[in-house]
Amino acid sequence: MYWRERKYFIYAVLVIVVVISLTFSLRGLPMRTFWSSLLFSMTVLIIFSGYDYYQFQRRHHQRLQQIVPQVDLSPQSQAEKDMQKLLEEQKEYYETKIAAIKHFDDDLTDVVRIWSHQMKVPLSVLNLMGQTGDFTQDELKEQTFQLENYLEMLLHYLRLNHEQTDYRFTKVPMKPLVQSIVRKFAPLFIRKGLSVTVDGDATWTTDEKWLGFALEQIISNSVKYTKQGNVSIRLKAKSIQISDTGIGILKEDLPRLFEHGFTGYNGRRDKKATGLGFYLAKEVTGRLSLSIDVDSEIDKGTTVTLKKNDGA
Repeated sequence: MYWRERKYFIYAVLVIVVVISLTFSLRGLPMRTFWSSLLFSMTVLIIFSGYDYYQFQRRHHQRLQQIVPQVDLSPQSQAEKDMQKLLEEQKEYYETKIAAIKHFDDDLTDVVRIWSHQMKVPLSVLNLMGQTGDFTQDELKEQTFQLENYLEMLLHYLRLNHEQTDYRFTKVPMKPLVQSIVRKFAPLFIRKGLSVTVDGDATWTTDEKWLGFALEQIISNSVKYTKQGNVSIRLKAKSIQISDTGIGILKEDLPRLFEHGFTGYNGRRDKKATGLGFYLAKEVTGRLSLSIDVDSEIDKGTTVTLKKNDGA
């Protein structure tokens, strides 16, 4: 590029050299003087050309910086870009982690607030029993059972949101699992005079502990909101259906049923409602690749259906 821009200057120098040499030759001047002068001139020209070439390169580099200022022409530019990209990825990762922790902290604060309010009920009853001494063994067992149930609910919520929580999928016979949960709630069924039936059988590949926890939340709600009648559980190859004859859920409450802390119509009728049971059941079943649907009618009952997702 430099020689293209200076070609006319080079041509002019060559023409001058030719003209001077012809002049010396035609007039019979001593050629020794010509060659000495030419050597001196070429030395000066080389020095000038070197300086001019340096200035040309400098101007060319400055123009490149003005045209593409973001391009770093140094040998370390690619390494610096890789380092910058890595730092940006690390920043994005930790910002996401911090946002997730903040979200969990906000949720946990809300859940603990609801949970602690709920714990006051059996604690107050136990305190009253202790002061009056007027209680039966069954009443004492029921309040203790409620405390254990709420404590287990909070512990499962904490495990559910822990990074190291793992899921162990094995072939699980559904009927023994459901029957063990029914036995757990047997004192409540008996106390309220409710009948319970478990029909059908199936074997699912799932995490027995977490599925059992989700089913406990659903069955617990069925017992809590059913004053008379029955709770029926039907087991199929791809679904589990739990139906009760309880107070039911308003249609307009169904879309928000799985929000933590939402109690809706039931919360207004029953001050013991926490709004955590369905929320936790939804969280767990989602991680087990199951869907959960609720169909209900006021004063007629509720049906909760767990279904295997396609490919599960």
